[in-house]
Amino acid sequence: APRRALPRRSSSGRGRADSRVLARAASIATVPPALSNPEGGTRRAEFSKRRGAVPYKDGAEDRDILVNDGAARAIKENRAERFVSLVDPANPKLQKLLAIMEEGWDRVGVRAKNAGHHSLWPEAFEAGAELLREAFPEECDPKFGGEVLSGVAFVGDDMKDRAIDFMQRRPKTDFTMSKYNPLGRLHRDPDAIDYKAPGWMETAMPDSKGEDGYSYRYYNVWLSRTPIDPSGQTWESPLCLLLPRDGGKREWRYDVRKPEDNDEVKEETPKEMLARVAKNPISAAPIIMSAFSTKKKSKAESFEFTDANYMKRGSPELVAQDEHVWITHPFVIFDSFDMWHGAAKWDGDEKGELCNGCKDVTRARQEAAKGRVSMELRFRARCKPSKRKSTNNGDDFEYSPLSSAYRGGAFAPDTVRPSEGLYDLRKGTVVSP
Repeated sequence: APRRALPRRSSSGRGRADSRVLARAASIATVPPALSNPEGGTRRAEFSKRRGAVPYKDGAEDRDILVNDGAARAIKENRAERFVSLVDPANPKLQKLLAIMEEGWDRVGVRAKNAGHHSLWPEAFEAGAELLREAFPEECDPKFGGEVLSGVAFVGDDMKDRAIDFMQRRPKTDFTMSKYNPLGRLHRDPDAIDYKAPGWMETAMPDSKGEDGYSYRYYNVWLSRTPIDPSGQTWESPLCLLLPRDGGKREWRYDVRKPEDNDEVKEETPKEMLARVAKNPISAAPIIMSAFSTKKKSKAESFEFTDANYMKRGSPELVAQDEHVWITHPFVIFDSFDMWHGAAKWDGDEKGELCNGCKDVTRARQEAAKGRVSMELRFRARCKPSKRKSTNNGDDFEYSPLSSAYRGGAFAPDTVRPSEGLYDLRKGTVVSP
């Protein structure tokens, strides 16, 4: 495994962390909702994995999803330290960011209709950058040649109203309606349908080419806003992350889905809808509100403010493989351009046992039924691997898979990266089949 210049200071946390979490949270004027459950994380030491349904393209499959120490070990074993970092709930930088997020949730986020340009929320992005520099110093800290850039730069400053540098996600059943829901589909961010201006790659990743080119990573600072459960995870819809294959040298296997394939998606039946509303009456709110809207959009209109190349390019759909290693954490920083991710569903029996084992069962059941609300702050980080050879003997620092694909011509606006493609991360290019 490659050597590290500095150890990671973020971690998954252990059972002994609970007192630290509560002590630091108590010092915050208003305790952030994510840390408000007095039983949150109290059974963390008992869980290194949970069982959950992972939303593969041909249907959800029950898989082990590694958590806590299990997730931390898996990251190290799979050489994914540059791709993902689990943030300790007791980390003061995290708690600072959670406080900023809560203060600006309505003032900035809701006012911007749950997503927007990073310039709308500078204090949140600066706090997020502090976490990044701590978690990934070589990629992000200027002391080691790294640099953090706010936002994904899908659009220029002349189109800030279409930016999605931050995003608030709410469940579809939430009373406060939002078009950004926990996404029950495995994806990577550049392949999504979100609008991207022509030439965005050159603008977002300048000076990438050549022997002295930059390596770029697109880090997502992902934060749960809903309380964590006793196992230390979100009560529902955990963000499951697929660890990279061969340390990022090879792509996982996937097919490509076209927009017209969505016509075959099975809609919820009236019986299923009524059963859902009976369990959670507030989930009827979106149904009632939609009844007041008579405007129907055609498929062409629905793509008006989305990626113009999506209809041609399609979207990669991950093929299930036994070799996949899944992890989750309620506060995590991950490379959203190189790591597959999506919202899983916890095993019902295990979730029920966690609820029934709480001292306050009523509170636990209420929190578990509300679904997951979360926040994303999106960044770019860049550095020059060529500048590290003198200090790291030329064998320690590599290009990201994304930059290798871009530099090697396998990543373009109207194409997807090749399934099971192979990269030379040392040189930052594609290995020809």
